[in-house]
Amino acid sequence: MSNQSFSPKDPLRLVDRSKDRYYSIAISSVWELGKLRSARALVVGAGALGNEVCKNLAMMGVKMIAVLDRDTVEIANLTRSAFFREADHGRFKAEVLCERLKELNPDITAIPLVGDLNEVLGLGLLRRMDMVFSCLDSRFARWSLNRKCEKLGVPWVDGAMENLLGEVAVYVPDQGPCYECTLTPVEHELLAQVVSCKGIVVTNLALGKVPTTSTMGSIVAAVQVQEAVKLLHRDFANALVGKRLVVNANINDFYITGADRKPDCMAHARYGAVTELETLSVEKASARDLLKRFRQETGQDGAVSLGREIVFELRCGKCGIAERLGRPIYVIHEEQMRCSQCGSVRQRGMTHSVSSDDPWAEWPLSRLGIPRLEVLEVQGADSSAFYELTGDLTSFPSAVRGSNEVTPQVEILR
Repeated sequence: MSNQSFSPKDPLRLVDRSKDRYYSIAISSVWELGKLRSARALVVGAGALGNEVCKNLAMMGVKMIAVLDRDTVEIANLTRSAFFREADHGRFKAEVLCERLKELNPDITAIPLVGDLNEVLGLGLLRRMDMVFSCLDSRFARWSLNRKCEKLGVPWVDGAMENLLGEVAVYVPDQGPCYECTLTPVEHELLAQVVSCKGIVVTNLALGKVPTTSTMGSIVAAVQVQEAVKLLHRDFANALVGKRLVVNANINDFYITGADRKPDCMAHARYGAVTELETLSVEKASARDLLKRFRQETGQDGAVSLGREIVFELRCGKCGIAERLGRPIYVIHEEQMRCSQCGSVRQRGMTHSVSSDDPWAEWPLSRLGIPRLEVLEVQGADSSAFYELTGDLTSFPSAVRGSNEVTPQVEILR
């Protein structure tokens, strides 16, 4: 069969489709090439699942892939992570993966986000994503991502695996349960240990590091991407919305489970309309700047909710030495709590909100552990406002800042 065909725009011009990277997608009856080529995707987790999800997205030619991970490559990863090499040992997974994705498809933009989910993922970036993937091995990280997506009404696709077992769940806010709705009492109890103010991260409560195989990574990731592409095409009737696909490859059994959305679930808090502040960035803006804006608009005093419990200081009661931090409590490890001089456990200075009379109200928001392009809520006596630090857009590639279009709220998705 000939590899040549006539151009639909110019019937007299022959096109060599063997040199068209996206030809097979262009003639697909289920996918629209234009939607894929203009899509932005966030992949949280750059391990076995993250490698496979990113591979599929890059081959499709999605416009942008942001990869978030805090870990480094280990040689032990090589049996299930196709993009890593022995020479990558010790390098950040997100950075290595983004380099290899550009090699696989130079058409795409790949952005590495190195760090903890609560430290580097601003809600302004999340709300600009068309597809969001969880490729995590931690219940707590899923809990955090779920709460961020619920705040914005952003759908996300979760994948998990262990040995020859795997599952994929699709969470669309207001259309079925959220991740937190599906947790058992025991799982809620474990998470409460981290979220509570006691929470020196119980060794960060990874609750993961399970045995995985390359074959299950391929299967689970493929289903994840297919489900996300269905959402991208607004094919909600055929997507796993509010459901979970379970794969038991031991006996080749595939089945679907469901759950109810719990009306009293604490994760369902939703942000209102977001005001984009193009002159404010995390490095230059302070809480006082936001409070001033809020007072101008409402005539009220307010408090900036940081959206996380921030440890701004560790002070040794014995030595009197204080260390300024500005990091979420969830990422403070037990060894960091000890004074480097005397070994005593230090006291934490913490806050989750900032009022105008607080001494740190003048600090740059970055000093309080706020990520770039974050959306922050200011709460007054009887009103709230939601402000995005849109000035941070200039620090991202053009694939992010090229358009102000953001993922629509769930009410529109219906």
